[in-house]
Amino acid sequence: MAGLGGESAATAAAPRLPAAAHDLAALLRAALGPRWALLHPHIRARFALAPDESQAEYFGTMHQVRCTWLGGLFARLIRYARVLPHHNAERVPFRFDVQPLREGLGWLKTRTYHFADEVFSFRSRMSLGRDGVLLERFGGGLGMRVRLEVLPNRLVFVDDGYFLHWRGYRLPLPRPLWPGRFVLVHRDLDATRFEVSIDVAHPWFGPLFHQDGTFERTESVRG
Repeated sequence: MAGLGGESAATAAAPRLPAAAHDLAALLRAALGPRWALLHPHIRARFALAPDESQAEYFGTMHQVRCTWLGGLFARLIRYARVLPHHNAERVPFRFDVQPLREGLGWLKTRTYHFADEVFSFRSRMSLGRDGVLLERFGGGLGMRVRLEVLPNRLVFVDDGYFLHWRGYRLPLPRPLWPGRFVLVHRDLDATRFEVSIDVAHPWFGPLFHQDGTFERTESVRG
């Protein structure tokens, strides 16, 4: 929406969202539309849940977790929201859990970095807005519009602007206040393993954050 006016008022005529879905892949199917068929089968399977599975779990190692001094300063300033770690480290054990939301079509995502001196964990909620845009809401009121790109063996998550959120309201952030261009690339390696790279680059100050690692999905929790 264009401003602080509430999603319900601004989108009263928008089509109703699908009901809550148990399968994590339902969110990607809805967001990608016809492009879902172009997504590599291994990536599609990676987000599928069996009827008795309550979440998907991914384990692996972040080979690099890097931030510039300015990126580290920014991460410390928003530490209350626990969105980005301020660390520089190598070979960091990492866990990523994804659960379907209880209401509506979406995911509850939990990331946990096991640094040598700290366990850094944060959550976010990813869902499809009433206008059909993929939204990710972090703690502390920060949110991000997300655009998906499908490439050979890859699924790419790119920010399409940031916003502040509070009780269902969204206030777009002016471009000068954006943390930077966020790009996450999920690259398939084989039926069990995949790579993830994360980059945040500011239009004025250049690269701020970089992370890359190799992961695999483990046996999920049975619900």
